[in-house]
Amino acid sequence: MNLLNIKMEPLATSKPSLHVRLSSNLATEYMASSYITLRCSNHSIQTITTLVTHKENIMYCSKGVYDALHLPYKPLHLLAAIVEDEVSLGPIIGIVTETSPNSDATFGSITSFCRELLQTCEEKGAFAAIYSISDLLAEDVKGYIACDEGWEYVSTPLPQIVHNRIHSRKTENHHSFQEMTQVLAEKRIPFFNAHYLNKWFVFEKLKAIEHLKPYLPDTVLLRKKQDFIDALAMYPSIFIKPIHGSQGKHIFKVSKDEHNYLLDYTTFTQPYSNEYETFYDLFEALYGQLKKQGFIIQQTIPLQTYKDCPFDFRLLCHKKNDLQWKLTSMVARVSQPNYFVSNLARGGDLYSPKVILESMYEKKHAKSILVLLKELAIDICHHLDAATAESELYAEFGIDLAIDQDGKPWIIEVNTKPSKQFQPEHVTTRPSTKALIDYCLYSFHSNGL
Repeated sequence: MNLLNIKMEPLATSKPSLHVRLSSNLATEYMASSYITLRCSNHSIQTITTLVTHKENIMYCSKGVYDALHLPYKPLHLLAAIVEDEVSLGPIIGIVTETSPNSDATFGSITSFCRELLQTCEEKGAFAAIYSISDLLAEDVKGYIACDEGWEYVSTPLPQIVHNRIHSRKTENHHSFQEMTQVLAEKRIPFFNAHYLNKWFVFEKLKAIEHLKPYLPDTVLLRKKQDFIDALAMYPSIFIKPIHGSQGKHIFKVSKDEHNYLLDYTTFTQPYSNEYETFYDLFEALYGQLKKQGFIIQQTIPLQTYKDCPFDFRLLCHKKNDLQWKLTSMVARVSQPNYFVSNLARGGDLYSPKVILESMYEKKHAKSILVLLKELAIDICHHLDAATAESELYAEFGIDLAIDQDGKPWIIEVNTKPSKQFQPEHVTTRPSTKALIDYCLYSFHSNGL
């Protein structure tokens, strides 16, 4: 099915009825009759068209047409599938997230990303809006679109593909989220980056891939006190990480010297001591946190440092089509002095991976490390995507990799909703934003509107 780029423009008219004026180029080349059915997602109308001389593919529509299709009365750039006298417009792309209508940052840390994404849709020929879970469950669907004053809450057609940017795991476990995913599945609406993947699930799936095992730190699920004791007996230093954690939050680092157990940690409200004389004292201090949720224990890797600070690499990968993954961007993240996590949310700084590696290694060696890191990231995406449930769709992964002091790569973490809070000042549209919209458009080029 061929898809055309079409401009949909408001038509100022005093006529109360539905009214559409087609550019002569569009009408004579693609339509056989002046009677057409106009569709947009779950809405459709029938109307008689008139012609206007214009070489571009333009459709001038009265406000009644916009209202009937539940589209905002403004110029739109869309794709159109034309079969005989039926015109289907789209795609309608939805981003579901938490909303705060009375806040300047309506969508929290991804507010600027949402505006960037909507602008990219407009440039590429799609309509997008931002929704809450309740918006997508309502009979009359409404969402947020960008305007000069900020955001406007308007009626929209039902999205034809939805990107999950819910930030809270608690929200993903709520019955309303489960209801929303069920409704989307019943209506065969693709819903991608279906949910967070916990660290233990990721480790088990990647460990099953023989050639990836050497790049995984030794990891066990913390189920009882003896697991803690055994790990400290085996390694001089360990991390204790929440299986549902993100952004470097709620991580303990435990090590042992000749006399004491040493503790470092991130983002806990309770102040912990830095030293404990006995394991019993250490365990008693941590027990209140450890019993609240699942944790993994992981060996500490002696990471390579830059200016005496540990660093890692964030590689953003996107699904290019139904099978292939591509590397979209790669940055090095250097931790703050005396920090053991490099997440930007924890104060880490961004650097060029090439610049950092070439400051440590000969150019040829630095290049070989970069190539291996990129190959590892793509490999992880393919295998993890294949390991998830058939009903779960993923189109974006943030892969965190690091190198140790011998230059060996290690797999640190995989994120299904990588941060969109930070953006280089010189970049107007991130490659990752373009990649996400390209994936949505690919879906429609493949399946029609």
